[in-house]
Amino acid sequence: MREVVRIPVDVTKVCTGMFVTMLDRPWLETPFVFQGFEIRDRLEIEQLQQYCSFVYVDVERSRLSASELVALQAAGKKGNFPTRPAHAAPQAPQTWLQKLAARCGLGAFLDTREGGAADRPYPVSSTVRGEAPAAHRAYEDGVARARQVRQQAATEGRIDADAVRAIVDPVVDSILRNPDAMAWTVFSKKRSDRHYSRALATSVWCIMFGRHLGFERKEIVDLGIGGLLLDIGNVRLPDNLVDAPGAITEADYEQVTQHVSAGLELLHASGGFSDRVLEMVRCHHERNDGSGYPDGLRGNRIPTFGRIAAVADCYDAMTTKTPYSPALAAYDAARELNGMRNQAFQSEVIEQFLQMIGMFPTGSVVELSDGSVGVVLEQNRIHPLRPKVMLLLEKDGEAYSEPQVVNLADAVQDSEAAHDRGAGRETADPVWIEKGHEHGAFGIDPQRFFNRAADAGPAIRARGEEAIVALPDEVEVTERRATGT
Repeated sequence: MREVVRIPVDVTKVCTGMFVTMLDRPWLETPFVFQGFEIRDRLEIEQLQQYCSFVYVDVERSRLSASELVALQAAGKKGNFPTRPAHAAPQAPQTWLQKLAARCGLGAFLDTREGGAADRPYPVSSTVRGEAPAAHRAYEDGVARARQVRQQAATEGRIDADAVRAIVDPVVDSILRNPDAMAWTVFSKKRSDRHYSRALATSVWCIMFGRHLGFERKEIVDLGIGGLLLDIGNVRLPDNLVDAPGAITEADYEQVTQHVSAGLELLHASGGFSDRVLEMVRCHHERNDGSGYPDGLRGNRIPTFGRIAAVADCYDAMTTKTPYSPALAAYDAARELNGMRNQAFQSEVIEQFLQMIGMFPTGSVVELSDGSVGVVLEQNRIHPLRPKVMLLLEKDGEAYSEPQVVNLADAVQDSEAAHDRGAGRETADPVWIEKGHEHGAFGIDPQRFFNRAADAGPAIRARGEEAIVALPDEVEVTERRATGT
């Protein structure tokens, strides 16, 4: 095993090419996706400066010139450890959004009113459990209506814009009240081909992203409509091509790319759709590095709504099982997306999308550090890696007699309180998410916990065993602290 050479560096001195291996505070107190990363652009430098006073840089894994490495190592030998306080206040969310707007072309839509993110127009106004029935109804009704829209497009060559809006409006209303309930619904439906719609799920992610960015409702509705219709042009392609179970030929691929122009023709012929919706259909396969189609657009030449559509569509494709590709766990999909920053997708867009969806989205199955297993119940916007989790399986694999809700952010609060008392962080024994699992892992069906209309049957199983617990639709849960005690 190689010896790790870590050099402390003041955040005012960091530069691209440095590999940050440690921070001056816990990783979970920052928005950084991974615990260790190479600085690739100015945006990451600015983020480090917002949250940290100094960082530790791994000399061997950094891509610096020989002279830069020598200077860095010399600084470490001199013991030039930073002396500024470790808990510098992070930059206000409003300033961050303004910077994002300038870099990403989102200025016309971002909410930059005084008060920043806390003053956004969409506060959460219902609980996940309280919103779940409405989210479920909006989703199920949307799937049925979307099939009718698709059938009309295939047989009549037109799309009723009012019918599409009737699908999207209830979904938008539910997400504006509480986005976690709809995310829960989508992830639970991914287990069933009969009840799952890629088009509606992509629409959901687009709507959630618009809410996260503070778009006005009319823009959010357009995001939902565009997300629903991204691939509507497929109705003009042969079924055996659209539903091909494996790799296709280059000629077939060229034909598949025609679904973009076919979709645009349908929308233009139908009328009633905004330019933003047309942008989404036209540009959802364009890529930041120019490798996409149909026009090979690069960077900010791709319209804002097209960039949102591209990320949402890619994420849902990654997390959906197909005849030729298994569904990625949400955490793995997030890692894949993060690896596409500044390549297929703009770095700022990926950063904001991952903050919105969460590394462990609502409804995903997770395993905690103590071996227990549960389902993410609600996101934590301040500590995105510490959501609220409903525990279903104990660490020995047995099902809990009744589910328990654990707020993983409690560990952060307890640790900070202990630090303020001078007790030191070692006084707390926090629990965290160790791993995300694919949908349906451990026999867990999340939808049964919130869906009154679900078919009768077991909600969870013990590991490797037959069902031993069948929980009622309305589950009483016990909340406990997120510590190992």
